[in-house]
Amino acid sequence: MAELNSVKTFSRNLILLGALALASALHAENFRTHGAKVIELEDSFDKKTEQVSVNDSIAVMLPGDTTFIQGIEINIKIPKVVAEWRDSVAWSLYSSISPKPESGIIDYSGTRVETGTFDSLSLNLLVPVEKNNTIKKDAYSRLSEFIANKRDGFVFLRFQLVMKGVSEDLLNARLSVSAKPILIDKGLISVKASGPEGKAVDPFSVFVDGKQVDTDTVTGKGLIADTGDHSISIVSSSYRNEVRTVTVEQAKTTEVNLTFRDIKPLIRLAAPENTRIFFDDSEYRAPVEPFHTTQGDHTVKFIIGDYEIVRSVTVSNGRSYNIAISLDAQVNEVED
Repeated sequence: MAELNSVKTFSRNLILLGALALASALHAENFRTHGAKVIELEDSFDKKTEQVSVNDSIAVMLPGDTTFIQGIEINIKIPKVVAEWRDSVAWSLYSSISPKPESGIIDYSGTRVETGTFDSLSLNLLVPVEKNNTIKKDAYSRLSEFIANKRDGFVFLRFQLVMKGVSEDLLNARLSVSAKPILIDKGLISVKASGPEGKAVDPFSVFVDGKQVDTDTVTGKGLIADTGDHSISIVSSSYRNEVRTVTVEQAKTTEVNLTFRDIKPLIRLAAPENTRIFFDDSEYRAPVEPFHTTQGDHTVKFIIGDYEIVRSVTVSNGRSYNIAISLDAQVNEVED
């Protein structure tokens, strides 16, 4: 007899759920929840939990920056009493909710887009907020067919008794609802460049893995890139080219900070202390700080006492040159 009653109850609940789904498919509904809870997710890695009753609603609010978010994972832990009253409590996802959910508001209108009941001690619900998402089904989760509107900024979930004559314990039961973002497997690359000696930066181009990217994007909000290693080349006719290798992490920004170097040839002169050095018409005393010169042919003269060495050197833009004098002492064994 108990088994027969169970079958009847289950059938009655299925009919009720079917009626709910059919009504919601026809038009939006006005409804009141016993209590309205709100989970505010603050960033892409946030996870929060709320306790709700069997007649409450809960809104999961997306962070302000949803660049990396493709969905919301909602885990609902069911108390034993709810599991014992199989299919007694329904959950429903809604679209077009009005007004915007707040903790103090219990009266809403919206369209029920997906519904179900609980037949185990937990439900892991995956709700996409992007049409083109990479969220995968698995044996432990339910992937919603409904795609929430990211521009709304929230996912709305309602709980509702679908069985009469339940126990007081069921009416007082509390469900534990946790929510966290589902992230895309990408991050951002951001290039921050400054000119030599604090000067304004001349135009430059950026290449990621050999492909030119939009400079305004990569120097502004950042360029979305797959996680992993990437080669960054920064090219300009005004400066020396710069090459960096970066590792992009999921939902994080990788910054490339650089100060451009002058494209003029860089000269480093090396000689014993107090050596007189003439670079073209300019005279120096060793040691000499590195300096820039013009592209083309130049003459270098080293004078140590009466010893003089003169060399010619041709230099090119974007290159560095070390010019050093070498003095050797030779020791040979001879017979008297």
